[in-house]
Amino acid sequence: MATPTPAEINTQIGNATRELAPGTTWKYNAPGDGYYCLEWMDDPALQPSEAATMAKATELAINPPPITG
Repeated sequence: MATPTPAEINTQIGNATRELAPGTTWKYNAPGDGYYCLEWMDDPALQPSEAATMAKATELAINPPPITG
């Protein structure tokens, strides 16, 4: 299994945030640098940590979720 690139990981930031903090309000300001593109608009206590978000985004970059639409 190949190691995902930073770009592949960054493309999963939104999905990671949705999984870690379902039902919260935030906006992803692309293009940008991963976690720091998130504009959190909800209770700050609900925001996942950078480490947790990046770990989940890496996991999702290795095994992307199915495309729904």
